[in-house]
Amino acid sequence: MKKKSLIIDEKTIKRNKFLTKLIITIALLILCVVSIVEIAKVYTINDDFSNYIDSIARLNSKTVFSIDRIYLYSSADATSNETTKPVWDLNLYQFTDIALYINNRSDEGVSYENTIKELTIDNIKFNNLQSGTPSLYYKNVNDFAKLTNTDENKITDSLEFNVVNSGDADYSTPVIYSNCQNPITLEYVNSNMEENTIISDISTPLTYDGSLLKKGGILLSQMKCTLSFTITIINNYNQKFVATVYIDIPLEDSMSGESIYDGKLIKNIENTNLVKFIRVE
Repeated sequence: MKKKSLIIDEKTIKRNKFLTKLIITIALLILCVVSIVEIAKVYTINDDFSNYIDSIARLNSKTVFSIDRIYLYSSADATSNETTKPVWDLNLYQFTDIALYINNRSDEGVSYENTIKELTIDNIKFNNLQSGTPSLYYKNVNDFAKLTNTDENKITDSLEFNVVNSGDADYSTPVIYSNCQNPITLEYVNSNMEENTIISDISTPLTYDGSLLKKGGILLSQMKCTLSFTITIINNYNQKFVATVYIDIPLEDSMSGESIYDGKLIKNIENTNLVKFIRVE
């Protein structure tokens, strides 16, 4: 009986060893298959990404649209609150008017490729602002350098421009010529930085400009902001071009020593392909 039992135990041990080896082998095979699939996915993703980069490079073998000039005018304004006390009680607004000049290489000739069919602004962001309520508006170019911030011109989500080919344009609404002969004009406004700002010195009349910010004790650091937004152009070939614009709201000039406290601050930025539009379709 002992001999028979011993034989059974040996068979059981051999069977268990076989099953163990089989399970390990299957597990290794599964691991190998999974690894091969994952590696294949990585190569496919890399290959797709490489093909995407190649296609974008081919689409952008030449520059069709770019922003080569950005003109900025920063100042301030205020609304006055009624008060019986011998003080100025103000709600202050810091604003920056923005003009973006698109270069469409029209000096090389005008074609379906370098003329605009549609233009939209969206993805608006206000970065690093410490104080106030920022907003972006469409700006009538005829009102440039003075605060307007009318509710009907406020950009809540996106702004679509009316594209005109010729004739006189009505700049009271968002409009751009198809050949880019007029700039995109916008207005950045920071309001509610400090409501009911009291200015006790009433010996001299108030000048409604950037000097109000100094009199109201609004620090430059409170007003610093980097505005960003995306401009999308569809040309007359239905090709799509996209550019993201970043603007540091100008409040002071370290070179000249001037600041918005002096009343206004003007900054003119010019460079070829300052902001380049990338063709994506």
